[in-house]
Amino acid sequence: QFPNTVLSGGGDGVVAEWQLDEQAPAKGLARVNGNIFSLLFLEDKHLLCAGDLHGGLHIIDLISKQELKQFTYADGAVYSLQRLSENTILAGCGNGNAQFIDIATLTELRTLEVSDKAIRSFLYVEAGNELIFACSDFNIYVYDASTFSLKHVINGHDNSVFAIALNQSGTRLVSGSRDAGLRVWDVENDYKQLMVIPAHMYTINHIVFSPDSRLMATAGRDKHIKIWDAENYNLLKVIDFEKFGGHINSVNKLFWSN
Repeated sequence: QFPNTVLSGGGDGVVAEWQLDEQAPAKGLARVNGNIFSLLFLEDKHLLCAGDLHGGLHIIDLISKQELKQFTYADGAVYSLQRLSENTILAGCGNGNAQFIDIATLTELRTLEVSDKAIRSFLYVEAGNELIFACSDFNIYVYDASTFSLKHVINGHDNSVFAIALNQSGTRLVSGSRDAGLRVWDVENDYKQLMVIPAHMYTINHIVFSPDSRLMATAGRDKHIKIWDAENYNLLKVIDFEKFGGHINSVNKLFWSN
């Protein structure tokens, strides 16, 4: 339905559709009542899930353009969304809870109390059957995705952990924080810390690996996108406004097309 496009959500509550192969204005796809913090597109079900600033999780049918359901979670935004299985999605919320939702029945399946502070981002690691949560209490939590038991608490950052990413081989977890630093963790050795990198001037908001796994990109509140070697984590390039016509405000999210 959306070939060669990317979707974005903004503070105006609008979900916009952008064509990657042409410099055309974005097309408004949907609107929710709230500042959008997270998006999840379920192409096979023609559903769009949007999390907002005030804890709203909106489920929108893109064929009828109707909102089918809104879940509301108090005390914070819905910062992160991911699909776990055909009918299950997971929302990471500002109240520190992870909410499991059945999108076939539009019902809540389970609440996992991860932290007393916000879940800023999370990963589902299918290979290890783990859920990894980055939280504002400065910690990263690793849970068994079947039993929901806590396996590891990873600490080391000096402030909220905003972003986590796993390399393609699944051997390295990279985290970024409000402390402006990147940290690299050894997945195969109980998440032992391998490296600390002073990466940005302010908060690191997002981390992505390139599709070929050779590069890594980080997005910062310092308005910069930085490109790193994904093997040795050497800095290769800084994309800024002055030299490359980059962003003039905080860079909050990245998408690396193939």
